[in-house]
Amino acid sequence: MATVKIHDAKTNLSKLIARVEAGEEIVIARDDKPVARLSGIAASSETASAHPGFSEDATPYEQIPRALRERITVDPAVCGGRPCIRGMRIRVSDVVGLLAAGEKRERILKDYPYLESADIDAALAYAASSSSHRVIRAR
Repeated sequence: MATVKIHDAKTNLSKLIARVEAGEEIVIARDDKPVARLSGIAASSETASAHPGFSEDATPYEQIPRALRERITVDPAVCGGRPCIRGMRIRVSDVVGLLAAGEKRERILKDYPYLESADIDAALAYAASSSSHRVIRAR
């Protein structure tokens, strides 16, 4: 169980939530005194999404597989807080825009040698989950 200072928890909440989703339990402390605990909640069938793999209440970041999720970062100090690839100043929208314009994956990787093929996969997964919309079931 990890302990995090309240300021760090506020600054890195989405990263902490990702850790909780991975099964970790986190304690938030103020002045070195525990004040809150983050722990996972099992999803019920009532809140399950109509689309496999996508949860109604999850953010786009939370909806992509964990291995790809580690490649997408959101930092207010980088590109105005827009989703980027591994903290670099290349936005998810840049990669998806190049693909949408017809650019081939191999060409993108050649033009941006610091990108990896899995970065492009992560950008596409993030974009797909971002375009998902909430489905409300009538009773």
